[in-house]
Amino acid sequence: MNLESFPVFLKDKKIPVISNSAPSKGVELTNVDFSVSNIVRLKSILSFFSYLNMNGEISDEAFEALVRYACSIFIENEIEGRVKDAFEQKIKNFWESKLSSTIDKYITTK
Repeated sequence: MNLESFPVFLKDKKIPVISNSAPSKGVELTNVDFSVSNIVRLKSILSFFSYLNMNGEISDEAFEALVRYACSIFIENEIEGRVKDAFEQKIKNFWESKLSSTIDKYITTK
């Protein structure tokens, strides 16, 4: 999503990007499930947006737009991760069941 697609009241604000945000509580992402790290990031970003809204840094309309944007990124990441995992599992199963035995037979006959 580019800056031109944001409403006019958001163009002058610096908007944190979820994918560049890391949990602030010392969570190591290498040891945490991707889905869990996405939830931690979303909570962190939503907390930051709430803070900005409560302190009058952003309007209610900007807050709503930012929350929708953050949630859409979260959903996109979740769907992408699940599809990737399912696809990798299918490839692995195919390799282990059909392709691997065929290659073994081919190699032993040559």
